[in-house]
Amino acid sequence: MTLSKRTQYGLRALICLADAYEHGYLQTKELAAREQLPTKFLESILSALTRGKFLVSKIGATGGYRLARHPSDILIGDIIARLEGKKLMEDQHPPSSRSAERPGELAVRIMQVKLSAALREVLSATSLASLAEQVSQQSGGQMYYI
Repeated sequence: MTLSKRTQYGLRALICLADAYEHGYLQTKELAAREQLPTKFLESILSALTRGKFLVSKIGATGGYRLARHPSDILIGDIIARLEGKKLMEDQHPPSSRSAERPGELAVRIMQVKLSAALREVLSATSLASLAEQVSQQSGGQMYYI
């Protein structure tokens, strides 16, 4: 499975916002600079995440974006469903007519169903907080703070 650039950039921005959760708002410009993301595209992504109630925005000099709730209450599966569309989280290969299905086709379908279920399980069991913690541990604790 490959995530779109939209979802990759969204996750990257959300990790920064998770790290800054206790410190307040981050401006789009700052998020874009930290993760070296295109500002206009990032604005579009942050807007979608705000409409999805993952973020709150504040206008003004001290404004920007922050998480709408604690990172432990935000599931990665929900973020990906918002940015990729709900189809990603569903089985993409509906069962075909079993009488016309060859054994090899059946094997492929069984594996696709199992992989889809495993993917949904991992994504729905991983919070933004746990992902941010893994990032912190693997990056040697180099996180950004205001």
